[in-house]
Amino acid sequence: MQIRAYLVAIDGIADEAVWRAARGFISGKVRDHNRTFAPSSASFAEECRRQQAVMDAQNRPRIEPEPETPQPKVAAYKLQLLRAAANGSRSARRELAKMFPDNPVIARAARETQEAAG
Repeated sequence: MQIRAYLVAIDGIADEAVWRAARGFISGKVRDHNRTFAPSSASFAEECRRQQAVMDAQNRPRIEPEPETPQPKVAAYKLQLLRAAANGSRSARRELAKMFPDNPVIARAARETQEAAG
């Protein structure tokens, strides 16, 4: 009867997963298992399902990240202007506003600079 209970419990689980679970119980590698007794059919089926999940994860196709598209480099003088503007240079803010008139953040900073100066 016990063998039938095991067979019913593992119905639909791959043979490899059943083999891995059995090997785990025999070698004493299954956690929280009293090694004095054979596992219950429910415990054995649970370990079989866990092994099946591990196998499915290992066999799942890997998703490769898309290669990064190269971005255009920023000219060094633009970075120097940004650094100077961040340090409070009014002329750097005005120059950036001329370079990027459509950027609302830069335009607002240039306006605030002009208002503070004038």
